[in-house]
Amino acid sequence: MNTTENIEIILHGRGGMGVVTCAEFIAEAAYLSGNFADVHAYPSFGAERRGAPVQAYAKLSRTDTIWDRAQIENPNILIIFDESVLNHEIAASLREGGILIINSDKDPAYFVERYKFKSELKIVVADISKLAIEKNLTIDGNPVINTPILGLLSKALPELNLANLKKVVLKRLGQKVGALNYELIENGHNLAQIL
Repeated sequence: MNTTENIEIILHGRGGMGVVTCAEFIAEAAYLSGNFADVHAYPSFGAERRGAPVQAYAKLSRTDTIWDRAQIENPNILIIFDESVLNHEIAASLREGGILIINSDKDPAYFVERYKFKSELKIVVADISKLAIEKNLTIDGNPVINTPILGLLSKALPELNLANLKKVVLKRLGQKVGALNYELIENGHNLAQIL
């Protein structure tokens, strides 16, 4: 993955999970890495309400300016915030050799069997909802997983390193809240199971 000129990422979740903010964090941290000439993050909404399916996109280019803001059809990386939004159509959209990142308590091999992945692909899994609840990072009783899921992504895409993620969350969330969120990024990174 680290030699791919352009990386396209789709994030799937539900309203209120921080999907759009996560896409923005990815773009900012990727830019800070110095490995990308241009980055973009943008949302795609249906009905804008808490709990409704939400998508966001991040495009990272190593060499060129990104002019295209169209929806991504076949991403290099799929990030699934809520296992209930993953279906066969979404799973089949992942490019050959891509990365699937998913918030789940299941083993990565479960997803290979369930979605019949045939190509070489990296699957990264951790139960970050449980982690967020344990650390009391919730909004209205719902776990905030947009930052811990970044830890899973950094495990699969080392260029999105922890140091740059720390800079982004501290800048965007302030010292106190940012420090707690960064701790969860590190925890997600350490808990990630990769197949």
